Amino acid sequence: MMPGSAPPPPALPELRQDLIVEPGAAGAGGEPAWLIVDSAQHRYIQIDETAYQLLSCWQSGIPFSVFASVATQSFNHPISEEDVSRFVRFAADNNLLVEPLEGGWKHYAAAASKAEYGWLMWMVHNYLYIKLPLFQPEAALRRLLPWVEPLYSPRFAMAIVAIGLVGLFLVSRHWNAFWATFQHSFSWQGAALFGVALIIVKSAHELGHAFTALRFGCRVPSMGVCFLVMFPVLYTDVTDAWRLQERNKRLMIGGAGVAVELSLACLATLLWAFLPEGSAKSVSFSIATAGWIMSLMVNLNPLMRFDGYYLFSDWLGVNNLQSRAFAFGRWRLKEILFAPKVPAPERLPSRTATTLIAYAWIIWVYRFVLFTGIAVMVYHMTFKVLGIILFLIEIIYFVIWPMASEIREWWVERQVLGVSRRAKFTGIFATMALVICFVPWSTRVTLPAVLEASELARVFPQRAGIVGEVRVKAGDRVAAGDVLVVIKSNEIEHQLAVVKKKITLNKMRLSRRIADSEDRSQSLILEEERQSLVSEQAGLIKVIAEHTIVSPHAGTVAEFNSGVHQGRAISRNELVALIRGDGPLTIRGYLAGDDVGRLPDTAQGNFVPELPGAGTVAVQFESIASSGATSIEAPELASLFGGSIAVRRQSGGSNERRLAPVSAQYLVTLTAAATTAPPPFSIRGVVELNGEAQSFAARVWRQVAAVLVRESGF
Repeated sequence: MMPGSAPPPPALPELRQDLIVEPGAAGAGGEPAWLIVDSAQHRYIQIDETAYQLLSCWQSGIPFSVFASVATQSFNHPISEEDVSRFVRFAADNNLLVEPLEGGWKHYAAAASKAEYGWLMWMVHNYLYIKLPLFQPEAALRRLLPWVEPLYSPRFAMAIVAIGLVGLFLVSRHWNAFWATFQHSFSWQGAALFGVALIIVKSAHELGHAFTALRFGCRVPSMGVCFLVMFPVLYTDVTDAWRLQERNKRLMIGGAGVAVELSLACLATLLWAFLPEGSAKSVSFSIATAGWIMSLMVNLNPLMRFDGYYLFSDWLGVNNLQSRAFAFGRWRLKEILFAPKVPAPERLPSRTATTLIAYAWIIWVYRFVLFTGIAVMVYHMTFKVLGIILFLIEIIYFVIWPMASEIREWWVERQVLGVSRRAKFTGIFATMALVICFVPWSTRVTLPAVLEASELARVFPQRAGIVGEVRVKAGDRVAAGDVLVVIKSNEIEHQLAVVKKKITLNKMRLSRRIADSEDRSQSLILEEERQSLVSEQAGLIKVIAEHTIVSPHAGTVAEFNSGVHQGRAISRNELVALIRGDGPLTIRGYLAGDDVGRLPDTAQGNFVPELPGAGTVAVQFESIASSGATSIEAPELASLFGGSIAVRRQSGGSNERRLAPVSAQYLVTLTAAATTAPPPFSIRGVVELNGEAQSFAARVWRQVAAVLVRESGF
C-alpha cells in the first residue's frame, strides 16, 4: 500500500469446510433455529434464522459492504455493515474461520500460551471441577441396547409406579424401623454402605442417559468421572443430543438418569419391606435412600448444572439457559436501579423473559449461599493455612469478583446509566449506605448482664444423700450459718452408731482394768483403740455436718429449688437455693473481645432489664477483667439457658458444670445507682454504655481479621 493511500475495505474471511449446519430445535417463541456442528472441537453452536441466512450466502473475499448489500436483497430486510462485522467477530470467537482475523498461527500460539498454568494456578482454577474421561462405551452399549429396550415400554413404567406406591405404603406402616435404619447411616459402617449404594445408583443413572441417547441415534463418545470440590461424580457425554430437533427427545435423554434412579429406589423400597434383617436389607435401604435423595434433592435441582438444569432449559425452549438468564437478570436490575430504557438482550415472549429474570435472581442468591458454604467446607477439610487460602479464593473468585465486575461495568456505562431521575435516587441511596457503613457514628457498646445483689450465693450440697428436713422457703430471712436443708445418709449414721457403741464398750473395758487381769494386760491396746474410735467418731460427725446445708451469709432466700423436698435424693450438682445479701446492687456482664478497647474508665450507661414492667437502671463502669473468661459464671447469660452468649459444655471431673464461651468474653463489673431497690432475684438484661465511636465496616473487618489471625495459628 502506497503512503497516504486508504486501507482496503475489510473482506469476508474463509469459513472452515468441515463445519456442518443442521436444523435445530425451535426456540422459546417457536422461531426456527439452526445448529453448527463442529466435529473437530466436539461443539454444537445454535444460531438463529438470520445467522443461517448469512452463512447460506457467504462469499469469502468480498468486502463487508458488498456482502451487506447482497444479504439485504436476499432477506428483504436491511443488513448493515456493522451486523456483518459482529457476525464475523462471532465466527472468529468460536473458531469457525480457517485463520483468525489477526495474527495468523501466532494467534493460536498465544491462546495456547495463555491457557497454560503452573500447577498452583491449575489447582486454583480447577479444584472445583476436574473432568477425566475413562473409556469409550458406545460399541458395548449398542450390543446391550436390545436387551434394555423392553425397559422403555409403557407397561414397565406402570409396573414401576405401582411397585413404588406399594413400597412407600409399606414403609409408612413401619416408619419407626425405617427411621432407625436411616440413623444407622451416620455410622462408619452405614456411611460406607451408602457410598457403595451411591456408586451403584449413579452408574445406573449414567447408563440411563447413554442408552436413551443411543435409542434416538446420538453418539456417546465417552464416560468417566469428574471431581466436584474433590468429590468424584460419574458423567456421560451426551452432547450429541443437541442435534435432535425434537425437544421432547432431549427431555427424555436428560430425564433418563433420574428415571433409572427412581426405578431402583422403588424396587429397593419394596424389597426393604419384605427382606429379613441383615446385609441384604441394609443394601436395599441404602439404594432406596440414595435414589430418592439424589434424584429429588440434587439431580432435579435446576439451580445446579445437573439433569434438572438441562430439563428446565429444554422445557423452556431456551438454550444456554444460565448465560441468557443472567443477561436478562442484569438488564432488569439496571432497569430497576437506573431506568436507562435500553432494549432487552433479545426478543422473547414476556412470560419467558420474566421466568428468566426470576431464575437468574434466584440462582444468584443460591450461588452466594452455595459458594460460601463450599468455602467453609473447604476450610474445614484442610489444614488451617491452606484452608484460609482456599476460603479466600472461593469467596473472592466466586462471590466478590462477579459483583465487582458488574459494578465496574456500571461505572463504564455511567454516561448512559446516570442520566435518569431513578439513577440519581439510587446514587443517593448508595452514598447513604456507604456513609452508614464507613463513618464511625455508633458509640453504643452493648453487653449481656445480670443485675443482682453484691452478695449473691448459689448454694449446692457438699454431700449427696436423702433430704431429711427442709427448714426454709423462698422469701425467708436467714442469718449466716442458719440451716437451710438437712440431708441424711443412712450409711453414715449407721457407721456413727456402731462407732459410738464401740466407744462405750471400750470405756467399760478400760474402767474394769483393776478387776480383770486380761483387760489390764491389754491396757495399752485399749487406749490406742479408744483414740482411734474417737478420731473416727469426729470424722463421721464432720461428714454428717457437711450434709447440713447452711446459709453462707445473712440475707433473703431469693430462690429455692421446688424439687428439694423430704425423702428425695439429691446430688452435689443440684442447686438448692439462691441467697441474696443485704448489700448494694451490682451488675455483672460479659463484653465481646472486639469491644474491649472501646470502653473508657468513666463509661456510663443504663441497664435495660428483660423483665416486663421493670425500669432501666443507671450504671457506672467499674472494672473489666484483664484476660478472657474461661467459663461463664452467670448461667442466665449462656445460650444453653436462653442467654445471648454462645457456650459449650465442658464435661468430666470438676468441670462438669462449666460453661465455656465459644468466642472471647471479658467479665465486666458495673455498679448501680444507690437509689435502686434490690430485686428479689437476679434479673437478666442488656447494658448499654457510651464508648468509642466505630463504623460498621471497621467492626466487620476487626472480626474477620481476628478470625484469620486466630485460625492461622500465628
